Formats: sequence, C-alpha cells, structure tokens
Amino acid sequence: MVRIFTIAMLLVLTAAQPVPAIAEDGSNTFFSAPILLGAHRGGADLWPENTIDAFRQAAAQFPGILLETDARLTADGAVVLMHDATIDRTTDGTGAISDMTLDEIRALDAGYRFTRDSGATFPYRGKGLQVPTLDESLAALPDSRFLIEFKGDPALAEAGVRILQKQDAMDRVLIASFTPETMARVRELAPEVPTCYDFTDGAAMLTALRSDAWEAYTPTNPVLSLDEGMLPRFQISMEDLQRIRGKGIKVQLHTINDLPRIREILSAGVDSILSDRPDLLAEAIAEFDPALTGKQAALDPARDATAK
Repeated sequence: MVRIFTIAMLLVLTAAQPVPAIAEDGSNTFFSAPILLGAHRGGADLWPENTIDAFRQAAAQFPGILLETDARLTADGAVVLMHDATIDRTTDGTGAISDMTLDEIRALDAGYRFTRDSGATFPYRGKGLQVPTLDESLAALPDSRFLIEFKGDPALAEAGVRILQKQDAMDRVLIASFTPETMARVRELAPEVPTCYDFTDGAAMLTALRSDAWEAYTPTNPVLSLDEGMLPRFQISMEDLQRIRGKGIKVQLHTINDLPRIREILSAGVDSILSDRPDLLAEAIAEFDPALTGKQAALDPARDATAK
C-alpha cells in the first residue's frame, strides 16, 4: 500500500506546475478571525443546502461562521451554487447543470427534497427557495466569509473571479478545487485570494512530509482541506497533521457530523471543521474553549426551532 501511494505521488509530481507561495505581507484579511466553525453547504442537515436561506440562518445563529459552498457553470455561463453535477437530488427537476440556462435553474424549487425526518415531511417545499448564483450569495451576506469549491474547468475560475472582483470579496473568500488547472487559473487571476491545496500540490506536500525534504519545504497554500476519509486513504495520521500545522498550514477536516468525533478532532488539534450540523459543532467548540464562543461559535438559545 505504501509503495502504491508513493508511486502515485511521484506520478502526480511529474505533472506538477509551480504554485505561487503564500503572501506574507498581510494584504488579505481572510484569516484575521478563526475559521474553526464551518457550515458545510451552509448546514446541509439543518436547512436546504447551498441556498441563501441556509447561509443567512447559519450566519445569524453563529456569528463569524465560515460558509462552505460549491460553484458550477450553467450552459449560459452563470455561476450557480450546487454541489452535484445534476439537479436531481435537491430540486424538483432533473438534468445536468451544464446543460441548463440560468433561467431554467431559477425555475427550480431548491427546497423541494429537503427533509429532516427521512422523508416524512418536506418543510421547505414550495416556499420559493431558488438555486442561488455566487453573485447573489456574496451580495446577500456582505459580512460573511465563504469557502467556495469551484467544480469545473478553468472557465469557472475565470467567471468566479470576475464575480469576486465585482463584489469586492477578495478578502472574504477561500477557494478550493479538485481540478489543478482550475486552481492554477484562480492563482493567476487573483493571487491575493487564499487557496486550498489541490491534488497536485497536496501530493507534493505529502511527499516532502515523508522525506528529508520536509525541513526545507515551503508551503504553497494556506489551507489543507481534507475529507475525513482521506486520512486512512492516504495514510495521514493526526501526528502528520500537527507537523503540517507546524509549517503554518491551516488544517481543515470535513464533513464531521458526529458530536463525539467532533470533540475528538478538536482535542487532537485542527484549525477548521466543516459540518452539516453547525449547531453540534458550535456546541463542541464552546465546550472545548469557552473563549471562542464570543469570537465565532456563539450559540443562540432562541435559534429556529425547526433546526432542532
């Protein structure tokens, strides 16, 4: 297994392109507040995912929360927020986003399939929720920070960066993508915007970590964002994560929805957690370090009863 992993890393490194180093002049203020509390897709177990309603509820109930979302291109070049490549799982429609126009996407009911009780009820069905655009979401929450995963080719990066510039949002977004070419385009167009490691530069970082090159390694991105399942898949231990953090790289884990596991990860030490249950995450953060609640994880005892 180790040998296979090493070969895979070397193959990725062969195609790696240089990545700009992290700016050290303090020009970007994204990390001026903690990012420990993160709402995955806006809090997908509490509200219809990737909707402005979800973002607003999360931001209102948990001041300073990091709002994670996913961006895709429509057939006519609009940037909409949806995780899946198709609209089937979350709306009343069917089909691929890339085959649909923005007007067709706007006609969908984005709350149609949301349920908290395994399909017994659908509290947001017919309530007028739409699939939002990136532009609309940034405008609707001008004081919130977003982690945006660009799901697409470099054309999405170009369209997305134009929107960030229009909304003057460069200081409140963190960009991620599994497509190295898309990340490279983001860095080219907006080098001041913080980015997450993609597969290519992540492979380079892990290879350095497991060799004599680690001492001389210079981080190329401020954040390493990992699905929890990637830890065993790539044989990454919690000790490895602490060595990575020791280089000044912020470590984010997702998607953690189990309260005991959240507590375990907090105790082990990370910089950010994304959860579909930001209420549970906020509870655990408050237990772990009460001083953080005033900065980011403040709990609202009168929060929406439907979110329970």
